[in-house]
Amino acid sequence: MGTETISAAASTIATLLILLGCLAAGAFLLRRLRARAAPAAANMPLAILAARALGGQQSLVIAQAGGQVLLLGVGRGGIALLSRLDADE
Repeated sequence: MGTETISAAASTIATLLILLGCLAAGAFLLRRLRARAAPAAANMPLAILAARALGGQQSLVIAQAGGQVLLLGVGRGGIALLSRLDADE
């Protein structure tokens, strides 16, 4: 009985170590993929062209991001894209 118990425990520990290794490898790869995507987003120009408070912690914002002009609604619930504007509007 003692040898079987030790063998089962060793098998369980080996399986656990393999699973933890796979999890660590997945986390490492995910970090590398995020690091590659981040520089592209970091280089995108972002400018707030105008902002207007509406009251009640709500506002309208005209922002320029990556060559696009966007009308955004900002409030407690987050940010919502209301419209894409022409650059000359």
